[in-house]
Amino acid sequence: MKTKIFLLAAFYAMACLGQTENSSEIRINETQQDDTYKAGETIMVDAVVQGDLVIAGGKLTVNDSVIGDFTAAGGELYLRGYVADDARLAFGRATIDSEIGDDLIIFGGEVTLTENAVIHGNLQCTGGKINMKGKVLGDMTVKGGEVLIDGSISGTSKIIVEELSLGPKAEFYKEVQYYSEDGEIDFNTALVRTEAQFNEDLADDASDLSMTTLGTKSLKMWLFYILSSFLVILVLHALFKDAFSNAVGDLDHHWLKHFGVGLIYLIGIPIAILIAFLLIIGIPLGLFTAAVFIFSLLLGHMVAALLLAYYLRNKKDKAWGFWMVTLIALLFVIVLRALTMIPYAGILLSIVVLAITYGALTMKVINTKRQLAPE
Repeated sequence: MKTKIFLLAAFYAMACLGQTENSSEIRINETQQDDTYKAGETIMVDAVVQGDLVIAGGKLTVNDSVIGDFTAAGGELYLRGYVADDARLAFGRATIDSEIGDDLIIFGGEVTLTENAVIHGNLQCTGGKINMKGKVLGDMTVKGGEVLIDGSISGTSKIIVEELSLGPKAEFYKEVQYYSEDGEIDFNTALVRTEAQFNEDLADDASDLSMTTLGTKSLKMWLFYILSSFLVILVLHALFKDAFSNAVGDLDHHWLKHFGVGLIYLIGIPIAILIAFLLIIGIPLGLFTAAVFIFSLLLGHMVAALLLAYYLRNKKDKAWGFWMVTLIALLFVIVLRALTMIPYAGILLSIVVLAITYGALTMKVINTKRQLAPE
């Protein structure tokens, strides 16, 4: 199943080529007749998008309708426009003030569904602070730190929280399974011809809520990951310092090309390995290539972080030395690790990051060989 999701996301990312705009400030004022992909510091959508809408940025505002799926990630989102199909969102702060025609999957530090929010499908919400004041016509699954339910849920509910509060307008029409670190609570009039059950079996799912609900299982695991990442970055940086420094030279102007080459690497190498396995004489080569490929995926975030650190150094014209670049790369690794834990969007983000990273390094190797080749 994970392989299928990986490949589907890769083909989806390839479809974005040639349709993506990356700018600091973007305003959509005219109807978009097809799928639309935008990335910028600030994005304002004031016109209908007839297909899917995929956007990423610091501050995003959607005031008009999306007649397809809506996928977005960034710092802050305000959604006022109608979404005809699914919405998959990941933000530091998100406010949903509209109707979603199907499912809403949302991950954020602070999530608010206003009184105007209507989810016609299912709601899956994970966040540090969640205020749910709208209507969910399907099932609801909520995982969070501080959660307020002050709306209606027509389907079954699964609630896993540190602290749960119920407002005067809270209504549950089907069975509720819940776990709160504060223990059992009185649902009182919120239950409409149904019942709520405190389920201690959900305690394991609640064990990660105290770490700001970023998917962290424990502080020890994070410390282990950070220390091991630091050691790997240190070794990679010491061995391939010049390669990383040279690979970011034209990243600004040719990142789409690098992205395409990287996708060929991510998809083409597994195909080549499969062909090698089908040819008996190619099995040893296939095994070696498979080991190298898996190794590159496992270390992908560390390699990408070093590339990003050198890119930032060149972009800002900083005189960072070996240790400063290493520490900056470690910070990038932590951020990438947190972002790629986001459901669905995390998979796509990993593919994009790995594709650009290995595309840039591959192009650097190719260009170097061309320069050294005798004329």
